[in-house]
Amino acid sequence: MIHRAVLGSLERFFGLRIEHYAGDFQLWLSPVQARILPVTVTDTQREYCKDLTEKMKASGIRVELCIVE
Repeated sequence: MIHRAVLGSLERFFGLRIEHYAGDFQLWLSPVQARILPVTVTDTQREYCKDLTEKMKASGIRVELCIVE
């Protein structure tokens, strides 16, 4: 039996990736690509941020809206 593992196991590959980047992954690998955090929260800004979040999600960007109240 001939066995060749270029990267070893998949678990080891991801372990090395996480360790190398300290959890700060590249944009294509990041679970959340963008976070929207308004500085002040008014009704107008809240609606704009929600609209922007939906547009970004529709474009395929993984985004979170963070409104601290």
